[in-house]
Amino acid sequence: MKLRGITVAIVVNTSWNIYNFRGGLVRAMVQQGARVIAIAPPDEYSDRLESEFGATYVPVNRLSRKGTNPAQDAALLLELARIYRKSRVDVVLHYTIKPVIYGSLAAKLVGVKNISTLTGLGYVFITPGLVNRVVKQLYRRALRSAHWTYFQNADDRRLFLDSGLVPSDRSGVIPGSGIDTDKFAPDGAAEAAPLSFLFIGRLLYDKGVMEFHEAARSIRRRHPEVTFHIVGGLDDGNPSGVPSSMVKLWEESGDIVYHGQVSDTRPYIARATAVVLPSYREGLPRVMLEGMAMGKPLVASDVPGCRDTIDDGVNGYLIAVQDAESLAAGIEKIIRSSPEARAQMGKAGRQMAVTRFAEPVIVDHYLQLIHQMNLRRV
Repeated sequence: MKLRGITVAIVVNTSWNIYNFRGGLVRAMVQQGARVIAIAPPDEYSDRLESEFGATYVPVNRLSRKGTNPAQDAALLLELARIYRKSRVDVVLHYTIKPVIYGSLAAKLVGVKNISTLTGLGYVFITPGLVNRVVKQLYRRALRSAHWTYFQNADDRRLFLDSGLVPSDRSGVIPGSGIDTDKFAPDGAAEAAPLSFLFIGRLLYDKGVMEFHEAARSIRRRHPEVTFHIVGGLDDGNPSGVPSSMVKLWEESGDIVYHGQVSDTRPYIARATAVVLPSYREGLPRVMLEGMAMGKPLVASDVPGCRDTIDDGVNGYLIAVQDAESLAAGIEKIIRSSPEARAQMGKAGRQMAVTRFAEPVIVDHYLQLIHQMNLRRV
């Protein structure tokens, strides 16, 4: 299979996201001869998309991840349409909410085929109200014109089908963004003491970070030697963001060790006994893939996305959503298990990562779909 003569655009809300989560796909398309246009707001990773992946980086200036200004979003639609037309794009891959919505509408405007991937439904889909209804209408209009829409779990696809937001014959499920199982691999070190539990993610209420703290406080009353760690940035502009003052109180209590935002999660995962994500809903959580690829047991909410990464009792434990007591009980199971049992859980997760979620598996889904499309070749 070759993509020689094809121009493929990929649009995401940050260059960082393309670099960290779509790099394998970009490399594969370039290797097959495609001209790849990486479209995202500029950040410190933008130049690396060209120097390391061979893509052509094009900045988009109207894409505000947190903004809700309709005029700015309309300007984003027109900006993307101009880029697609000027770059003579044959097919465009959209990821994250605003690129999916406004990028799909822009692609329709200029007659470009597009593939949209919903990596998660976001805050508006778990918060009823006017914005929720408006976003659903936007999705309905945008996805109607998509050549194909991917969801990262079957629950999200079913929700969109039941709501009439996407055609059943032009949608499917793809298991995440893919994980580099060579980069994320067990380090072979013996289990560290004392036991430690790691949360990785933005500090948002709907990521379950409050429940993580409550479970930590409860468990440390019985097991004061056990430590709980958080890696991730604050998101003050997000209505679901946990304030920094609260995180400071957690640190002062000694229940939480906060490491802030980091560029490489692997050293933190390597030192952890297990990776924990008590989220309220996910697409397919990257941190769970990283944890399982590095051979760590998992504890996560029994909700869409999270449940796709855990075979309960085999590579980790599923717990009730928004329930700190259930979370503490799941963590307690890990604490009470033997080192050998924890190692066996980690091996089971590693095997799952290699066979179901490895980057080549995911990349092949996209390449096969692009090859099936009747695209212009030079």
